[in-house]
Order: sequence, then structure tokens, then C-alpha cells
Amino acid sequence: MSLVRKTAMGEKLSMEEAGALFDDIMQGKLEESEIAAVLIAMRIRGETPEEVAGAAAAMNRAKVRLDKGERTATDTCGTGGDGKSTLNVSTAVSLALNACGLDIVKHGNSAQSGKVGSADILKLLGIPVEFEKGGEQEYFRKHGYVFLFAPLFHPAMKYAGKVRKTLKVPTIFNMLGPMANPADPEYQAIGIPSSESMELIAKAVNLLGREGVCVYSSRDGYDEVSSSAPTDCIMIESGELKRFTIDPANYFDTFDMPVVEDDAHAVKLFVDAVSGSEEKLTNLLAINAGLNLYNSKEVQDVREGFEKARDAIKKGSVLERLNSLKGE
Repeated sequence: MSLVRKTAMGEKLSMEEAGALFDDIMQGKLEESEIAAVLIAMRIRGETPEEVAGAAAAMNRAKVRLDKGERTATDTCGTGGDGKSTLNVSTAVSLALNACGLDIVKHGNSAQSGKVGSADILKLLGIPVEFEKGGEQEYFRKHGYVFLFAPLFHPAMKYAGKVRKTLKVPTIFNMLGPMANPADPEYQAIGIPSSESMELIAKAVNLLGREGVCVYSSRDGYDEVSSSAPTDCIMIESGELKRFTIDPANYFDTFDMPVVEDDAHAVKLFVDAVSGSEEKLTNLLAINAGLNLYNSKEVQDVREGFEKARDAIKKGSVLERLNSLKGE
């Protein structure tokens, strides 16, 4: 039985089988009708960790790689898809981490479900997101920071692109991006808008043998550490899934997550957050950066990371870092 037929009949695939099937998809070997059958069948019965891991492995085999040299790098790319059009927290966090001394390879895309995505906000701020060939590597060498625009590094995704647009529903592909950073960063925090998907992706990351990854999701449905509700986290360490919860009420008076109205508003909120001029946004940025600093082994716990990030924001270091990244 072919892997397409096996999947369409509702059977589950092993990690190796899923890898082989998605290799075929990303090499253009399947018809669009076959790709659609696979994606819908998996979605209806529910993807397994083995299938997500196999598909992610295939995506990694097909990606264009970025050589980051000997540097230890961190990524803050989440799955997106919460549809809530909030402040671009993970992108702001990448700047805060950079200001705190971490090298950043920020993987991302334009907006898919919200108003302004990570590529969009960086463009609006004047930070480059697309380069001439080899330009990303040179920019990273110079700044210790680079944004990797996903479509440029994953050309094999084109074979499933039309099908995904036609289906107009989330599929397994929506989970894969954060697991296929072109630079293979040593540390990564992956925000996910649903707790069910968080467990699935954490198990898939573990199957891939990854270390230094933390997967998290807020109980009010954000792919960020929420300012208004507890956020559940799973850290993958030495093949173990370490679970813990971040309650914002233990750090500051809780408040509703900030919602973006349009491009101009997105820029204002972003600059207010990284400049420290708005206390609530400072706290939101700091608690998210705190989780990343903890996951990247820079601090002993999230509380220490929160304080370190707040200090960098209040000193103006994050805004200074933002301004230094503009242009080439």
C-alpha cells in the first residue's frame, strides 16, 4: 500500500514513513490531489508526534541552510496562528535577547492570520528581512542578529502551496516552520496557540533529538507568554519533557494583551515596548524574554530573566539595539 493511500485510509505513519512521504511532497513527486488527501486525512484523525517529527525532518532536508559559524544562536519563532493580532512579542523579544548578549537567528514570515507578522513589523521599522545571496550571513556576522525570511529558505514548500491555499484550514505544515530554522539554532522557544498542539510539538521535537527547546502556550489562547493568564511550558532537556507554568500575576498586575489595529499602531506598540516608555508593554516583553533567557541557560530561572530583560529595556539597550540594526 502506498503511503498516500495508507494515510488517506486513516492509518497512522511511523516517523520514517512520514519522512519519506513528505520528502516526496517537497520534491514535487505527488499530485495536488494526493497532497490534499494526505493533509486532510491527517487533520481529520489528528496528526501524531511521529508524523510531525517525520515531516519536520523532511522539511529540514529540503531547506536552504545558513552557516552561522561557531556562534551559539537562539530563535524565538513560534507557530503563529492565534488570529488575535497582538503586538509582535516574539520579534520584540528577539531584540531584547540580542541586547542582552545573545546571538539571534530569527526565523519568520509575513502575517498569516494576524494583521502584522514578524517580517512585516521589521520592514516597517527599517530592519532588513530580505538580502542578496549571501547577505544574511554577512549581516549576521556584523550584528549577531539576522531575520531569516522563511519563503526564501524553503523553496520546496511551493509544491504544497497551492493546495494549502485552496484548503484554507490549518494543516501539519502550520506546525513545521519553527522546527526548520535554516541556521539550526542551539536554543529556541516555540510559542503555540493551543495546549493540545503544544504537547504534540513538544513530543515531536523530542523525537527529533533536539535539545534547548521550550514549547509554550497560554491558557487564554496566545502563542506568547500571556499578560492576563497563566502560560504552560514544556522544556526539552536530555530527552525529558520538563513541565512548568508561568503565572503573570506573580510578576505584575495582569492586563489584557495589546491588540494591533493597523501598521502605524503596530509600530507604536512595538517601539513603546522596546523603549520602556509603557510599563505594561515593558512587563509583557520582559516576561517573554525571561522565558527565553532561562531556556538559553543565561539565567537560573524565569524570574531572573524577567529582571534582566526589564533592566535592559529600561536602560535603553533594546531600543539602541533596534536602531543599530536598521539598514545594512
